[in-house]
Amino acid sequence: MRVFKLILDDVKEEQWLNDMASQGLHFQKFRFPFYTFEKGKPGEYVYRTEMLENLGFGQETKNYLAFIESTGIEVVQKRFSWAYFRQHQSKGAFELYSDAASKLAYTNRIYAIYAMIFGLNIASALMNGVISYADASADANSFLAGLSTGVSVVILYPMLKSFFRRRNLKKEIELFEL
Repeated sequence: MRVFKLILDDVKEEQWLNDMASQGLHFQKFRFPFYTFEKGKPGEYVYRTEMLENLGFGQETKNYLAFIESTGIEVVQKRFSWAYFRQHQSKGAFELYSDAASKLAYTNRIYAIYAMIFGLNIASALMNGVISYADASADANSFLAGLSTGVSVVILYPMLKSFFRRRNLKKEIELFEL
């Protein structure tokens, strides 16, 4: 079964995959913007998602994924720097990060990607806006300025959510250091 879904928030995506699993729909793969599921027992698996370090490339990533699999966790899909994991419910609790410091490192990676995309689109919007203002016949630049502005607005929400998650995790870490 294929489901069309646009999700920019990593926390919401993971929650949605687990909600689908609780209905017996188990995630198989993602090809933008479609998720593929297979039918199974409701609640059979728990899913986790992760943005891998080093953009998901290199020996370090291969070693990390091999380590994860050696613990009994299945790597359902790795797509660029994004990975989907699952573990059978009978094996108990399943978390990829056990402490605030590792959660902060993960959240920093998420925030960096959103901030980079946001910054590039703001720069593109400004540059194309200035060009279209200076040359009234530059319709393509006007379109690109609008498109970049739209993408920036869409990215702003998950970027701010990850920013506040980072801030809360830093406070949590500081609290335990006192």
